[in-house]
Amino acid sequence: ASALYIISGCRGMERGTISSVRDEDGNDILADMELLRLAFPRRVFTLSQTLFLLDRVKWLYANRELVGGLKFVEEPPVLRFFMGRLAPVSDWPQKLAAKFREDFGESL
Repeated sequence: ASALYIISGCRGMERGTISSVRDEDGNDILADMELLRLAFPRRVFTLSQTLFLLDRVKWLYANRELVGGLKFVEEPPVLRFFMGRLAPVSDWPQKLAAKFREDFGESL
């Protein structure tokens, strides 16, 4: 979700490990699949906006090795995926944006 936002400005929501609760020992329960939810309100997005997002998703998939991890810097006890704050574990957002600019110029 963060990587897609960096390259497109489109927001999504993670549906996987972060969206689930921790076990009784405080460990993450790893999800079988990590998904990204994109909500498309009916009759709001034009075809060109949808194609723009599709183009960015394809580019991101082709450059997925540039995407790194995030860690909680603030994690509330409930609704951590809504109220928590995450930070990158490396400089991957800067590297992703640099590669995007290399491929698309200053269209960010």
